[in-house]
Amino acid sequence: MKRILGLVLLLIGVLVFWPSGGIRNVFSAAEPLETLVIDAGHGGFDGGAVGAGGVNEQGINLRIAKHTEALAGFFGIPTVMTRSDENALGFIDGRPVRENKVSDIHERQRIAEETENPVFLSIHLNKFEQTQYHGAQVFYSRNNPRSKQLAEALQAALIEGSDPSNHRQAKQAANTIYLMKKLECPAVIAECGFLSNPAEAERLQQEEYQKQLAVCIIGGYLRYRGEI
Repeated sequence: MKRILGLVLLLIGVLVFWPSGGIRNVFSAAEPLETLVIDAGHGGFDGGAVGAGGVNEQGINLRIAKHTEALAGFFGIPTVMTRSDENALGFIDGRPVRENKVSDIHERQRIAEETENPVFLSIHLNKFEQTQYHGAQVFYSRNNPRSKQLAEALQAALIEGSDPSNHRQAKQAANTIYLMKKLECPAVIAECGFLSNPAEAERLQQEEYQKQLAVCIIGGYLRYRGEI
């Protein structure tokens, strides 16, 4: 109950005052300061999933990521963005798509590995053939035990703050997902909803809901840090 109340208070406070300027430092000096590496999935030539009404994943991922970055700054959380615009990483015009995809994913890996004390958070959207499925789900790397702790905190916050009817649980990522297989730091993928569900696709395009998801993500991260 205490944790749920903490997230609710966070939601109320941020939705009332955000953006209001200023930075809060929520971490004690004795704790190792982590940098949240916020990875907006896809970009540029790789648009990601295409959902109901033709909406494209990459732009929504970026907007959620930017809202998350802004809110992290409000709480004094250091951040690095893997991409801050609509472009893919390491893209070379005229190069085969496969080579550009490999370059893009390697750039994301490089950014995470060159960041001091990183926590890697990749933001994506889901899609399924059947349109009734909805709700966020967080996947974690098996390479670091703290990945599971982070994923479970994020999963709980996303359910409490955006979709209480969602009964999904945090799940270990498949070993075929390159970044989840290679990164040694705490690393998760937050699938923030299903573009294949028309109602959820409509919400995911709304700035207010994107901010709500960012609040849940930062609330989950603060819970993982033991701050709420």
